[in-house]
Amino acid sequence: MTAPAPSSTSLAPGFLVAAPALADPNFAGSLVLMVQHSPEGALGFVANRPGPIGVGDVLKEVDDRLWRAGLAWGRTGEPVLLGGPVRPERLWILCGAAASRAEDDPIAVGDSLAVGGSRELLEAVIRDPERGRFQLILGCAGWGPLQVENEVSRGAWIPLPLHQDLLFDVPLASRWDEAVRRLGLEPGGFTVGGGGAQA
Repeated sequence: MTAPAPSSTSLAPGFLVAAPALADPNFAGSLVLMVQHSPEGALGFVANRPGPIGVGDVLKEVDDRLWRAGLAWGRTGEPVLLGGPVRPERLWILCGAAASRAEDDPIAVGDSLAVGGSRELLEAVIRDPERGRFQLILGCAGWGPLQVENEVSRGAWIPLPLHQDLLFDVPLASRWDEAVRRLGLEPGGFTVGGGGAQA
């Protein structure tokens, strides 16, 4: 079974689903949330790769009081995602658009999500459970001008429209398989070209 032809429209907001042949260890088997895409390049976050540390580890490093706030409503044990090889020390917060108002200049991801990196946003999502679900991410993925378009054309990635439930309702280990199924394909049952994303 062949993969769908890549769309000529913007890849953000949306996902890139790694093709089975994509061998780059940074992206093999990955589902990437695309948050920005323009002729100047693209920005995304691997959305299915848990890191070796949890939310509680990050909060404790930032502020012990913040850690206690997270502990109070059970978020400290969740994994921090490894978003990509670019600036792996930088912390990002993926959250609902309403929560992102705590930041001066969040990156909108469609109508209902946003990404930011400020201390204020981190405190907002931790201290106020009513602001909704969030994920902490270390690092990101970046592409230069026309780089991601070329990789999609070579079959390294398959674009998928944004499905918010893939980020919050589908377990990490199942996200790539579920994304493949939403493309109308079966995991392990399709092949496309090679190539790979680079930092």
